[in-house]
Amino acid sequence: MSQSLLYKSLFEVNILHHFFLNKGEQEWDKMSQEDKDKMESNYDIREIFDITPTPESIKSLSSHSCIFKKTSSGILVGIKAKPDQLNPGKFNSFVPLADNLTFRFLLRLKDLNFMNYTALPLKGNQGKIFVFSNSLNNTSNSFPALSAIPPVFKSGNTYMPGDILTDDSNNPTKLFTAFVKTGNNPTLSADWQTEIGNITTPLSYVNVNDSFPVANGFFTYTMKVKDAKPIATLKNSSGFTIQPKMEVLPGDFQTLQVDLLKYPQGIYSIHIDSDNPTYHDDVTFYLLQGSEIPFALIEIKVKSNQPAYNLFDQEDLLSPTFEIRFRNRKTHWKYIGKLFDSPYVLENPLPLTRYGNIEIMKPPEPEDTKTIMLPNPSVSLIKAEALIHTEEKKYYSEIHIN
Repeated sequence: MSQSLLYKSLFEVNILHHFFLNKGEQEWDKMSQEDKDKMESNYDIREIFDITPTPESIKSLSSHSCIFKKTSSGILVGIKAKPDQLNPGKFNSFVPLADNLTFRFLLRLKDLNFMNYTALPLKGNQGKIFVFSNSLNNTSNSFPALSAIPPVFKSGNTYMPGDILTDDSNNPTKLFTAFVKTGNNPTLSADWQTEIGNITTPLSYVNVNDSFPVANGFFTYTMKVKDAKPIATLKNSSGFTIQPKMEVLPGDFQTLQVDLLKYPQGIYSIHIDSDNPTYHDDVTFYLLQGSEIPFALIEIKVKSNQPAYNLFDQEDLLSPTFEIRFRNRKTHWKYIGKLFDSPYVLENPLPLTRYGNIEIMKPPEPEDTKTIMLPNPSVSLIKAEALIHTEEKKYYSEIHIN
């Protein structure tokens, strides 16, 4: 008896960026389905990212009868499949996939203005990579999100405009987004936008917990105190202790060098102790076996540590659609020009979006005879004085009017 063969979805990843999906102050998730469809018809993530499988994944896709396709919303991986004879409507892969098989995809930035309109830190990104995985370190994540749960507030930290926090690292119910530079607790301060998660208010956006320092074959760690010898314990993403070759380089501040060239690519954590009993440190990093450091990496494993993220139920395809969301940045709009005696700064920050105009009126003056509508800003420049000046709290979008 012959079997019919066809291709079915192994998995999809949709990348949603609200700079393109929102319309002015109208949020995409709260639109009618008709309006959502209109915004999606103009949306193409291929304008922002070039997404390609890693060389190893190209081989894995080919050897497992898979096909890779870029879509306007992300990526699709299909697989040659056959009907499950015992479960009508279900499908099995034609070529078996091992539980530990991992597909990896590189995301390279094409849009140089990306960080200007995306609510991510403007500083401290060098030497780091964003990693989105269905094998999650925090199993409190909610399907279909591939981004990590944001951090919680820590007293003594300074947060910049656009920084994202949550109320609980295990069971998040609220999202806090900083309006200005602040050290205030978001539950007690107007410095933060507070959102309660529900069907139209997602809590999963790309944030600092998705970003990792990169080790290219070798991991190095320099002690933060003088004359202290590092003592290291290294673990892989499964929590197993590994013992690679380590060398301590001399100096006032001793440096630990760990040789990881023979170890598989992925997330690792290292705990540092010392002959100084008060010294302890923990670092999580991404081991990248290659010279290029892309903006981001998507990792999809056949079997996750959270069942909702698996690609199979027993032998049957689940064909999940995962999701990565980027939040659009809000800035304080500053108008400069002959119409104003001094720069006019709007009291509240406003969202940057490609589509939709936010109506801003020129502030009234006694001699005004007509109302003047002010333009919205471009995203080509963000004035981030808050990063430099202690007394400055805002990020600005400047609009010059002659």
